[in-house]
Amino acid sequence: MFHPYFPYKDPLNFGGIVCSSEHIITALEPWLTQERINRINKVLQNRTYTILPVLDGLYDIGNMNAVLRTSEAFGFQSVHIIETSAKYREANRVAQGAEKWLDIFRWKKPSDCISYLKEKGYKICVTALNSNKTINEIDFLSPTAIVFGNEHEGVCSEIITQADESIIIPMYGFTQSFNISVAVSIILYHVFHERMTQLYSNGDLYEQEKQVLKAVFYWKSISHAKEILTHTLKKDIVI
Repeated sequence: MFHPYFPYKDPLNFGGIVCSSEHIITALEPWLTQERINRINKVLQNRTYTILPVLDGLYDIGNMNAVLRTSEAFGFQSVHIIETSAKYREANRVAQGAEKWLDIFRWKKPSDCISYLKEKGYKICVTALNSNKTINEIDFLSPTAIVFGNEHEGVCSEIITQADESIIIPMYGFTQSFNISVAVSIILYHVFHERMTQLYSNGDLYEQEKQVLKAVFYWKSISHAKEILTHTLKKDIVI
């Protein structure tokens, strides 16, 4: 069983090699240490696609790196990046390390990103300084895409007009806003905490999804995974 927004299909296609997740795991597991296997299994228990951050036009690479690290650390497996910022396109790089374990989707147009997410069943929730609703008033148990705007203009008007919810982090000082990377960290931790409190786990993958994602993680953990699979398939393993 798969959620409608789960991004993979079984069998998987890695570098032109089409193979079932079961056989990928069987072929690659002997090349992993028990410590790595245990770590992957633990990570899988806390992975979710139900909540995903959307970054609209960010251009500061330090902020981008921080957002990706925070998302990965809390188990939010997918991040969507709308690349409308010229400065970001010039830099054209993301966090070293964190992005390896994430499913990152890149979009050139905000409308294409939002249409895709709505089609997959996500509620669109934008962060805005003029919102009257705080993060404490939103249900984060259902599929929700949280849109964070760029460092100066915030979320673009094109997305705001299509949003289902608009939220703000409650603040009690003279400062009107947080740095974007700080705001993302606060909101994602709040979402993580709410889901842990109400569901007792942030992770909500079906068992079949865990198997597929395990195969993906195995593939990403071994630099010569393609060579191993190619050699294994030559031994006539039935897929």
